[in-house]
This record gives sequence, C-alpha cells and structure tokens, in this order.
Amino acid sequence: MNTGPTEELVQSISELPDRMGAGACFGSPVERDGHTLIPVARISFGYGMGFGRGSGGDSKGDGFGHEGDSGEGEGGGGGGGGSSTPVAVIDVTRDDVAIKPIMDPMRVTMSSLALAAWVAFWVLWTVRTGAREHHKTRRQELAQGS
Repeated sequence: MNTGPTEELVQSISELPDRMGAGACFGSPVERDGHTLIPVARISFGYGMGFGRGSGGDSKGDGFGHEGDSGEGEGGGGGGGGSSTPVAVIDVTRDDVAIKPIMDPMRVTMSSLALAAWVAFWVLWTVRTGAREHHKTRRQELAQGS
C-alpha cells in the first residue's frame, strides 16, 4: 500500500499512546549489594499539526500601503516534542521497599519565586486599592466641606 508522508505521520501519532506504557515511566532495574533500584520518570509529550488552503485574493489593500495579493495558497506544518524528568528511585531489598524522591532544586526555586511574586502582586494590589479608597474618601470630605 502506497501511503504519503501525511498518512505515515498520522499513523505514527495515533500509535503513540499504545507505545507509552509503564516501561516509559519505569527504567530497567539495577541490582547492587542486595538492593534492586528501579528508576521512575515523569514522561510528557505533545504534538500538533496544521494545514491551510487558499483561494481568491484580496484585491483591496490592507490599509498599510500593501497591495492586495492575487490569491492561491497552500501550506502546512507539524511538530512535536517530549521530555522525561527523573522523579524517584524505588529501592527494593529483601525486607523493605522504599520510594526515594529526587528533588529538583531548580524546580523548587522557581516555584518559590513564582509564589513570592504572586503574593507580592496581591499585597501591592490591596495596598493600592486601600490608598485609592482613602484618597477618594478624603477628596469627597474636602468637596463637602467647601
């Protein structure tokens, strides 16, 4: 069967969820000194496609000094990407199973900065609103007193 690149791409993308199973998140076990270590990762991926067509042109201009085009068209594009981030190691021994999380200091730092910025925004917004209300009330008092 002769398929074009678009059909092959759609076929590959439709098979991705079937290929993404537990094996994508759990790595191969490693055995050392009575411990079996199993790496665990967070897997994410995304993809998108688009296509355009065209016909007839815009005989007027766009108002910015560009003349209208003659029409025609076509276009297309697509892309995708993915990432994996280690999140934990499962440590299996004869007597115990322990999950040891892997902390990402950059993620913790960025989350803390985002929280601090959010808090600062709302504190400043509240102070600004209070100051505006105070000045508004003060102006009304002065206008009534005159």
